[in-house]
Amino acid sequence: MQPIDEARKLFEDRFGSCPEAISIAPGRINLIGEHTDYSDGFVFPVAIDRHIAVAASATDGPSELFSSEFGESTPFDVGQESPKEGWGRYAAGMAWTMRRAGLPLSTNIQAVVCSDLPTASGVSSSAALELAFAVLWNHLDSLGADAKRLALLAQECEHVHAGVQCGVMDQLACALGRAGHAMFIDTRTLDVTYAKIPAAIEIVLCDTGSRRDLGSAPYNERRESCTAASQALGVKALRDASLSDLNGTWTDRGSVLYRRAHHVVSENERCKQFLDALSENRLDQLGAIMAASHESLRSDFEVSSDGLNAMVEAARRSAGCIGVRLTGAGFGGACVALVQANQVKPFVTQTEDEFRVTEPNLNPNLLVCQAVDGARVIG
Repeated sequence: MQPIDEARKLFEDRFGSCPEAISIAPGRINLIGEHTDYSDGFVFPVAIDRHIAVAASATDGPSELFSSEFGESTPFDVGQESPKEGWGRYAAGMAWTMRRAGLPLSTNIQAVVCSDLPTASGVSSSAALELAFAVLWNHLDSLGADAKRLALLAQECEHVHAGVQCGVMDQLACALGRAGHAMFIDTRTLDVTYAKIPAAIEIVLCDTGSRRDLGSAPYNERRESCTAASQALGVKALRDASLSDLNGTWTDRGSVLYRRAHHVVSENERCKQFLDALSENRLDQLGAIMAASHESLRSDFEVSSDGLNAMVEAARRSAGCIGVRLTGAGFGGACVALVQANQVKPFVTQTEDEFRVTEPNLNPNLLVCQAVDGARVIG
């Protein structure tokens, strides 16, 4: 059953009436441009056809939320400081963040959340949850906020209520997705260039089955390193640095700050190269750019894992693979592969079989994904 239909039915069963509104928000896969968004850099995500759906109605009492996956959340009032624990903090935190920004949000809700989006896999399930509630309240209270503003507020919610100092890529991708297109995003200006995905290419999410927790220290440590590197270079953000700047500042090319900065600066260049190659359908160049990105994330930024590396190697050797790299923040999670459309079935079978031999303790899940529109209310 699709998340929309599941959410509607579960709401009716739980609350005894039809929901007033249903919102959906897609996950995202980042094709390239990893760990660049919090340095004002470039990213290249695509919103995918795996969604979080929220069925909801207004209520006089405190907000009551139920998830088909995680159960009940702690009740909360949208006019008060939100709880800081449990999955419901994403919704409660979104309401509180919107109110603090001056939006006259006032409606408490009864709501049911259903999803076919993998969690803790690097496909922005938290951003999708935030945006699903953001567009829901935007609709119920007729707030009139546009998609970019809601994305920025969702990023603030992630910082304050989830403890992850993320950039804005995930929220923008979930909010601004367009069917059939990937998004080249300048995270400083928030300008978006939509790039059509050729019909000959399929996007495959290669989930290793290894979980991760971005609220833990490593993610925030990487961001702190990038801030320190930009200060050493005397620039506002690593977006403003060149490779010659790095080489003129650090004589020790093995130092942590040099390697962190080297990844971000080179990844920004790869992102621009990827846009050109995709626009001109140069598939061999796409693969080489993705390979360089993964190696940089593995060696310079040190966010890969044994499982991610094994998935990349398995995918590279499989039928029809154009290119593959880890996607998302790393530390476990998933890879993204671009695959020749007429070779998807053998690619999935071969990649999964080889990965299971290499990593027998992990349970992989490979999903063929389509590019879809961003978060919205559908009824």
